[in-house]
Amino acid sequence: MPSDNPLPLGPEWTDPDSYVDALLAFATSDDLFRNLCGGVHILDFLTREPSVYTTLLQDDWRDFFEEHDIHDILHLLLREDVGQLRQQQESSALNGHTAVGTWRGGPLPPISLLDYISNIRRLSLRRDFTPVDFRQGTIPPRLAIGMKTKKLHEVENFSHYVDQLCGQVAELRGEDVSHVVDFGSGQNYLGRTLANSYNKHIIAIEREHQHMRGANRFDQHALGIKKEVIWQNNEGKCEDCDERPTQKSQSPVRAEESATDSTTTAKDSAVPNDSDFTVINVFRGVDIDPEDFTPSPRPRKKGVPASEQPPREVRGAIDYIEHNIKDGYLEPIIKHIMEPSTSAVAGDSSQEATVVISDGKAVDARCMVVSLHSCGNLVHHGIRSLVLNPSVVAVAMIGCCYNLMTERLGPITWKLPILRSLHPRLQETSRAYDPHGFPMSQRMENFAHEGGTGVKLNITARSMAVQAPYNWGREDSESFFTRHYYRALLQRILVDKEIIPRPVNARSLYEPEQAEIEATGPPLIVGSLRKAAFTSFPAYVRAAVSRLCRDAHYGAKVQERLANITDEELERYVQEYAPTKKHLSVTWSLMALSASVIEAIIVVDRWQFLREHESVKDCWVEPVFAYKESPRNLAVIGIKK
Repeated sequence: MPSDNPLPLGPEWTDPDSYVDALLAFATSDDLFRNLCGGVHILDFLTREPSVYTTLLQDDWRDFFEEHDIHDILHLLLREDVGQLRQQQESSALNGHTAVGTWRGGPLPPISLLDYISNIRRLSLRRDFTPVDFRQGTIPPRLAIGMKTKKLHEVENFSHYVDQLCGQVAELRGEDVSHVVDFGSGQNYLGRTLANSYNKHIIAIEREHQHMRGANRFDQHALGIKKEVIWQNNEGKCEDCDERPTQKSQSPVRAEESATDSTTTAKDSAVPNDSDFTVINVFRGVDIDPEDFTPSPRPRKKGVPASEQPPREVRGAIDYIEHNIKDGYLEPIIKHIMEPSTSAVAGDSSQEATVVISDGKAVDARCMVVSLHSCGNLVHHGIRSLVLNPSVVAVAMIGCCYNLMTERLGPITWKLPILRSLHPRLQETSRAYDPHGFPMSQRMENFAHEGGTGVKLNITARSMAVQAPYNWGREDSESFFTRHYYRALLQRILVDKEIIPRPVNARSLYEPEQAEIEATGPPLIVGSLRKAAFTSFPAYVRAAVSRLCRDAHYGAKVQERLANITDEELERYVQEYAPTKKHLSVTWSLMALSASVIEAIIVVDRWQFLREHESVKDCWVEPVFAYKESPRNLAVIGIKK
C-alpha cells in the first residue's frame, strides 16, 4: 500500500528522485556495467581474440578470481558483507601495507570489486516480502487444481493483495471497484480465485484460444458448471474449438502512446474496430441456478448422501474475452460487458452475437486492471490503460519476460570496446522504434548522458534481467554454468569448422555503421535440450547437431562437417578449453548480479510513467511475493484521481 517512499529502496535513500538520478547516472556511465549488461554474449566467449574475459575484467580482479572457488565468488557477489571487507582493505592501505589477511583461504577482494558489488546492491530494488498468514487457506483445494507450488503462492498472495487494494481504491475515491480486468489471464487461476474467494467480477482477457478452453475446463471442474455459454462475433466464428478464431487487423497506434507525447488523453484516440475481440465462455456465477451444477469434488456434510449434498455456492462473476491486446484502450470491451448485445441468447451456444458498441455516454464501470506476470509490452498496455480509459480507476501490474519488450528510441551510441558480435537480431531489435516499447516515461526518454539522450536497453540486457541469482544453489549454478559452457564450446567448433563466420573486431559496440562487420546471416539457435544432453559434452553435441541439421540456412554445412565428428575430437576441445569454464562462470555470475539494476530501471520507468500523468492520484512499487518462490515479485500500482 502507498507509503512515504513509493519505491522499495534501501535505508540510504530518503528521496525517490535522488535514487532515480543515481540509478540512471550509474547505468549510463559505468563501462563495466554497460558491457556486462548488453555488451557481452556467452556465444562469443571462446571465439574472440583477445578473449572476452581478459578484455572485460581488469588484472587484479582476474588474479583474485583465480585464487577462489566459483561458489565462494558467488557468495561474495550475492551475500558477503562487502562493507566489512572494504574496511579491512582500507585499514591496510592506511598502514602503508598491501592487503593484510585472507578471505576464505585466499587473498582479499580488490577494493574496486567491492565498490562495484556495493553499487549494484544499493541501486537494486528491495525484494523483501512478508507473506500473509493464510491459516485456513484462501484457495480451496478444488480451485488449486493445476497449480504448482509457485503458482499457488502467487495466486494466493496476489488475490489477497488485489482484494485489499480494491478496498484502498474505494477509500481513496469514494466508490467501489466494479470489475477486475486480468490482462493475459491464461488458465485464469487468479480470476477464478478472485471471483470465488473474494466475490469479484472478473473480465479475463486472453489471446490464446487453447488457454481459454483450458480455463473453461477448470471452471467446469472447480465450480461445477454444466453449461457453457459462448458468445462470438461473426468474424471470429470457430467451428472447431481446437482452431483459433480469426483475429482482426491491428488497430492504429494512438498519439498518446507515441515517443513524443505521453500526456495525450484517451478522448483523442480512435476507437478500435468493434469486432476486434470475441467474447466466449461467459460465466456469471451470480446468475447461475442450482440446477446448472453437476457434482464435483467439494467439502461434503458427513452422513448426507451425495445426491442430497447442497450445491456449492458460487460467488462473483467471470467474463472471458478472447482478444489480442495491442494497446491499452479497453472501452469497447468494457462497454460490451456492461451493455452486451441483445442478439445473443445466454445458455444457447448455437447463437452468434455481433458486438455493437454505442457512442453514448461512458458506461458505469470502475475497473482495476491487473496482471500476473504478463510478458513484454503487455504490462505497458496495462499501465497505459489507467490514463487511456475513463472506466479504469486503478492498475496493479507484475511483469516478466523483459526480453519480449520492444525498444522505442533506437540503437545505443556508446563508444565501448567491442566485446560481442553485432548479429542481426541485436541490430534489428534496436531499430524497432516501437511506440509501445521501452522506455515509457519522459524522464528516461529525455535523460542526457555521455552517449546521447535517452535510456536504452538492448535485448541482451533485457534478457539477463530475468535471472534470479539469489535463488541459485550449488547444483543450480553448476547446471547453468555447464549449459552455457557447452554452448560456448560448440560455438567454437562451429567457427573452427567454418560453419559460421569468425567474429570480426569492430571499433564500436553500438554503431554498426562504423564497424567492419561481416554479414553473419541468421543466428544459429540450438534451443532447449533434454536433461540427458548435458551428461557430457559429446552427448550435448550429438543432441545439438541433430537439431541444427534441420536449420534452413546452416543445416547442410552442419550435416557435412559435424555429423561424423568423433568423441575423441570433442574431448580434445573439452581439455583444451577446460580453464575457460571458470572464466565463463565468473562472467555469467557478474552479469546476473548486474542485471538486477536493469530490472530496477525497467520497473522504475513504469512507475515514473504513471507519476508523470496528472490524472494519477497515487502510484508506487512493492513486492507482492516471496523472492525465493517467485523472483519477478515487484508490482507497479497506480490509482486514478
